[in-house]
Amino acid sequence: MIPFLVFCSLLIPVNLWAAITPHMHSDVSMRILHGICTVVLIPLLWTLWDQRRLLRTLPALVLAIFATVMVVVNSWITAMGMGVQFGWLDHLFLALSEVALSMFFLMAPEPEPITDP
Repeated sequence: MIPFLVFCSLLIPVNLWAAITPHMHSDVSMRILHGICTVVLIPLLWTLWDQRRLLRTLPALVLAIFATVMVVVNSWITAMGMGVQFGWLDHLFLALSEVALSMFFLMAPEPEPITDP
């Protein structure tokens, strides 16, 4: 889990840099970045679904909706390529989603161990 969180935390400055310099990266590098950012959100969605009974409903629902929208939008950007209007804003949202992902996994409650009676 720690290497995954380190990798996600490294994507935060990369996405902030991509937001600041929106047209200085190539189409291939942009597709790779959006594809990787999409893939790292999948474990968050899976964990939100898997631990839905342990988590508070409203924050988990808001985070799940945000992550789902980011996965859909970034999958589309990965497939379609550059030329997305307000792409810099998507990179800001990606950085925000990676901060939320890191905070969720660092602060999420541990599942209760199953004990035999």
